[in-house]
Amino acid sequence: MEIKRGRRNAKAVADPTGVKVAKGIMFVVFLLYAASLIFPFVWMAINTFKTNSEFFESVWAWPKDIQNGWKNIKTAFSVRIMGSNVWEMTLRSLLLSVLGTVLSLASASCVSYVVAKFRFFGRNALYILAVMVMVVPTIGTTSATYKLIGDLGLFDNPLAIVLLYSGGFGFQFLLLYGAFRSISWSYAEAAYIDGASELRVFLQVMIPMVLPSLIPLAILNFIGFWNDYYTPFLYLKTQPTLAVGLQSFVNQMEYDANWPALFALMLFSMAPIILLFVAFQKQIMSNVTTGGLKG
Repeated sequence: MEIKRGRRNAKAVADPTGVKVAKGIMFVVFLLYAASLIFPFVWMAINTFKTNSEFFESVWAWPKDIQNGWKNIKTAFSVRIMGSNVWEMTLRSLLLSVLGTVLSLASASCVSYVVAKFRFFGRNALYILAVMVMVVPTIGTTSATYKLIGDLGLFDNPLAIVLLYSGGFGFQFLLLYGAFRSISWSYAEAAYIDGASELRVFLQVMIPMVLPSLIPLAILNFIGFWNDYYTPFLYLKTQPTLAVGLQSFVNQMEYDANWPALFALMLFSMAPIILLFVAFQKQIMSNVTTGGLKG
């Protein structure tokens, strides 16, 4: 009798034919979509191993000699933009991205924690201001920001980029605000009874509890800062980042086009982002829901 019941339950759980067909169609659609995203990278990688003449003969043909790829890589890494080579631009991008990520999350964590957990005059005004920052387009504040950086004497100074990256409002504020709001204040009260200070409660009690939200935010911030072209282009005239260097390399190619070398440099610039995603994909996907990041 138990075996028969098990078979009946299995039949009851099995998907109807229509559902199976729908799942199959969705699988094919998403598979094609994934292929369309991967294809440009594969295409660039293949064309990296061609000579410039081979590339112009046919962008779809296979390379005749893969050793040409090393020549293109050597050419790409010999490029100098405003006196900086590829390694210097990469190091500059890495430092700005890391510092910007750390400071932006630190400031956003402090502001969102105070607004979420403490009652004081102007609390609601701060929350409204944080939302308004997301409403105002970035291009609308560019002239004021440009004048501010000039008045502070920070043109062509990496400190200007770090300061611009370290804002505490915007998207990350709203996510962390929701994360802190979801934490019971009884944890802090228990820590106060044990003699913990405000700073210790924040660092050792509250921050570990919102860490599942901080990790994906840190990854997204790093990717955004790494790929940022607009800010370094405006404020670092003689100290290009890798994103600025890539665009400058494209501009130089108007007179001497070498697309395989450019593809090699583009793949190199994407490597840290791909490695970062591969290393932390579980943390990203486990904390991303339909409405955003879990708190």
